[in-house]
Amino acid sequence: MDARVVSRFTMGLGAVALAAMVFAACEHNPAAPGVLASITVIRNPDTLAIGTSRQFIATGKDANGTVVGVNNPTWSVAAGGGSISGAGMLTAGTTPGTFVNSVKATLGSLSGTATFVVTPGPVASVTVTPNPVTLAIGATQQFVAVAKDASGNVLAVTPVWSAAPGVGSIGSAGLLTAGTVAGTYTNGVTANVGLMSGSATVTVTPGALASITVTPNPTVMAVGALQTFTAVGKDAGGNVVPITPTWSVQASGGTISAAGVFTAGTLAGTFVNTVRACSTAACGSGSISGFATVTVGPGALAFITVSPNPKTLAIGATQQFTAVGTDINGNVVALAPSWSVQAGGGTINNAGLFTAGTVAGTFVNTVTASVGILAGSATVTVTPAVLASITVTPNPAVLLVGATQQFTATGRDASGNLVAITPTWTIQAGGGSIDGAGLFTAGGLAGTFANTVRAASGSIAGFATVSVTAGGLASITVTPNPIDLGTNAAQQFTAVGRDAGGNVVPILPAPTWSVLAGHAGGTILSSGGYTAPAAVGVGFDTVRATSGSIFGSARVNVKATSALVAIAVTPNPASVVAGATATFTATGFDATGLVVPTPGLTWFIVASGGTIDSGTGLFT
Repeated sequence: MDARVVSRFTMGLGAVALAAMVFAACEHNPAAPGVLASITVIRNPDTLAIGTSRQFIATGKDANGTVVGVNNPTWSVAAGGGSISGAGMLTAGTTPGTFVNSVKATLGSLSGTATFVVTPGPVASVTVTPNPVTLAIGATQQFVAVAKDASGNVLAVTPVWSAAPGVGSIGSAGLLTAGTVAGTYTNGVTANVGLMSGSATVTVTPGALASITVTPNPTVMAVGALQTFTAVGKDAGGNVVPITPTWSVQASGGTISAAGVFTAGTLAGTFVNTVRACSTAACGSGSISGFATVTVGPGALAFITVSPNPKTLAIGATQQFTAVGTDINGNVVALAPSWSVQAGGGTINNAGLFTAGTVAGTFVNTVTASVGILAGSATVTVTPAVLASITVTPNPAVLLVGATQQFTATGRDASGNLVAITPTWTIQAGGGSIDGAGLFTAGGLAGTFANTVRAASGSIAGFATVSVTAGGLASITVTPNPIDLGTNAAQQFTAVGRDAGGNVVPILPAPTWSVLAGHAGGTILSSGGYTAPAAVGVGFDTVRATSGSIFGSARVNVKATSALVAIAVTPNPASVVAGATATFTATGFDATGLVVPTPGLTWFIVASGGTIDSGTGLFT
């Protein structure tokens, strides 16, 4: 093989591979190659990143297409894009792009070319614009992020946007909406591209004036005192907005200067929202205002006035006096005075309650209220008391039969002042008796005795009502008593309890019924139902009702009876509501009027009016 075929091939994988191809061709083509007719540059096209290198190789062919060695071609970069060494090693430049037929190998009059593409490098920097930026609260700003490689080539990227706390909110496309807290946020907006990032500083400025706050509010001042007010403007987000307020007084209470210095007036009181600070000189429509309330307190105590003044009182009457303090302008000043009587006429306590004495007369400026060296007085005229009314107590009074009650009588004049009296006591409507000192003793008759106790002094009188109630059980009365009964006859007895005054009272405990032994021999039930004996014995029985130690009795004369001659039906007459019921009873008598048994009675209706049970006497 001709040594020229393989001479000048550059070392490297590409050269080795090409040499193998040439030798293989020589082995299969025993004919010697001809004259070089064309040059081809291998790795065409090729792609390189900025700053990287690539080995290019030049191969030749004769007119028949047989490979012919290219000995020491001249390498050059024809259309930019990088630089190439004499051995064909290309180093990409810093400008991305496609460089068509830029790599060129020349030998004599022949040359071959190759196209290569230079691609940008990795992201080396991210720049956010605009930077810095100033926004009002709530305003928006579109940010743009530009990524570049180390050579400054712009890269197409999709950044991830974020905003620092307080800056506001930012969308995925980089649109920021400013927050509500004013301030400068260094690197407040950030665009991240992989591990690289870029930031911009955002200054959020206060928005439009939305409110004015006046301080102090509220404030308490003495008459004539000074107070400097301040006004602070804020936007809707609470950020301070510089203002030059216009001051005025809306609801009296004093005056205010252009600098906000308030001078309290002479009238004490609370003046709601009287101090006003507004955002415009005229405080007209559209102006923002703030207000403060001022309470003007009274000045130093200058006068004390005692009332009522003058006052006329009956002997022994009482009067509550009051003292009012005022300053030099007539404003009320709270005070706790010391009370005294200077010229007689009565006495007064620490609370100002005056009690007229026993000597009538006019006592000039006698009631005095003082605080330190200041004092106020009132004149009192004491007049003899004239009785106008008498009140008897207690009223009403409730007493048991025979009980006592002490009554009292109080006299007053027309103004309600006490008047000493010595009343005469009498009883007007029964119910008991009363002594000269008003001690009442209840009588034996229960009942309500209206206005029965009377206390009189001259023509003036007072009354009290007394209710006398029954006392405890004092006696039991058994009825009927006496009664004549025939043998085997039945009789229902009743017991009535009374107190010592004869008033009916309940029998408690309920009475126990008995028939005293040793007499006729009748029997009695626990309900008081007595049955005469079958034969006449001693001739009478004693029926007794007992409750505790109290008892009552009735005599029963048992006599032999003759045949039944009459029957008495009770009640008679009877009044019964339509549809209602009533139980009738029948008592049999013999010819002498003795009660005799009536077994086997049959009840019936004679003239209509209802129906009756034939065995029991129950009428409907």
